[in-house]
Amino acid sequence: ETAVRKKLNIVHLIWNDGHYNMVEFQEKMKYQRASGVDFGPVDFVKYAEAFGAKGIRATSVEELEKALEEGFATEGPVIIDIPIDYRDNEKLGETILPDQFY
Repeated sequence: ETAVRKKLNIVHLIWNDGHYNMVEFQEKMKYQRASGVDFGPVDFVKYAEAFGAKGIRATSVEELEKALEEGFATEGPVIIDIPIDYRDNEKLGETILPDQFY
């Protein structure tokens, strides 16, 4: 709302997996479970539009390139929603030493 009201030219990328994944995989590593990290199916394109911003969804590299071009050419705030699968974060986390992780 503030970016729309102030007419800010900003492009914001949302790497959307439907979870707070960085928190989720750390909780799973530390506590063997996760709690309160699933925010479900949010339509960030419609969310942006509801506030008067431009919303774009990019589901491929080609779409992302076009979305970035469109976003940088747009007057006012733009949100680009990028669906992503972060399931490999847990595997990556296993390679981190405990004192580096927490």
